[in-house]
Amino acid sequence: MSSLQDVARLAGVSTTLVSRTVNHQSGVSEKSRQKILAAMKELNYEPNALARSLVTRKTQTIGIVMDSLCEPYFFPLIEGMEEVAENTEYNLLFASGRNSVSHKKKAVRYYSQGRADGVILYGSRLDDEEIIQALARNSFPFVVVENTFPALDISNIALDNAFGSAMAVDHLIACGCRSICHVGGDMTFRVSMDRQNGFIAAMQRHGITVDSRMIVQANFQVEDSRRIMKRYLEETPAGQLPDAFYCGSDNTAYGTIMALEEKHIHVPEDVMVIGFDDDLPPRDYHYKPLTTLMQPLRQMGRGAMEELLRQIRNSEAPKQQIVFYPELIVRETTAGAG
Repeated sequence: MSSLQDVARLAGVSTTLVSRTVNHQSGVSEKSRQKILAAMKELNYEPNALARSLVTRKTQTIGIVMDSLCEPYFFPLIEGMEEVAENTEYNLLFASGRNSVSHKKKAVRYYSQGRADGVILYGSRLDDEEIIQALARNSFPFVVVENTFPALDISNIALDNAFGSAMAVDHLIACGCRSICHVGGDMTFRVSMDRQNGFIAAMQRHGITVDSRMIVQANFQVEDSRRIMKRYLEETPAGQLPDAFYCGSDNTAYGTIMALEEKHIHVPEDVMVIGFDDDLPPRDYHYKPLTTLMQPLRQMGRGAMEELLRQIRNSEAPKQQIVFYPELIVRETTAGAG
């Protein structure tokens, strides 16, 4: 393997000039730079990344911490990040929080101690606030995706979940529904709170008062939502069934539909269902394709990476809050009114 000294000997220059060229520093004439680049090419020389980082104080690495890396749902988000990074010298290093705050803390600490030039933190868990506050107290570049803390001056990529809830309610009202029940997602996540609050506001805008019977607390797990909805249906008199269910996630919606169909309540003939996320159904789901709200995950991933690179390149750049909006995807679990 060729060394920096080998390049210097072949080019007939000092190792200092080779080092300056490798690290894109000034003080090298164009004539010397071309000789050094030619020698590097001839020797197939690859700069030592660790040595280079000691000189430039840059790792050329971006750390990405997510709640989970096992969900295919997140792949478009990751692809968006990769599309931006592939046109730069930066490498991406992913870490799974395994849906645990302690694991996310560990990953963020690892990256911020000189192993990355910046971090993208994905997830909307309410208990991520401690991690985000700690990052906000120092100058380490970072971007938060899918979580909002208005009191903190941070760069943030967010989805307008309340806007999505309004679209869902408007669609169901256009389909002729008036009695709409919200099946909430996991309320330890900010997105669940935002979607539920958006539902209540949208119903009130249509002149419909929301009482406790119109909100069922489930979570983001298909089987848990299925079980919770089975109990809800057992406790609800036949004549008091809502016209529709707006669910806080697609997994929540899949569990809801499975519970309804098992009780011979057909979707959308007897009741309509709409989800949120445009997620893949579970393997044992054999019912109609789900009307849902699709997140622009690829664009959000691109936006997060572009914003982080902007911060890394200019530490004085003002923080930005960038908001994306979901798209209503009408399928067969609603009447199809647009």
